[in-house]
Amino acid sequence: MFTLKEKLYLLQLLKAKNRKRLFSFRKKDPSHDRLVEKLEQMVRNEQVNQEQL
Repeated sequence: MFTLKEKLYLLQLLKAKNRKRLFSFRKKDPSHDRLVEKLEQMVRNEQVNQEQL
């Protein structure tokens, strides 16, 4: 498992890679978007759980 800090860093890297893709005309990889969504959800869940404790 990753810590919250590691998840945030991975999310930052994935979003930066996505920005680079905006300037190219390659087809987007659907697994990239799913991974970003899952990672965002994991971060939100972990932040909510920390607040409740």
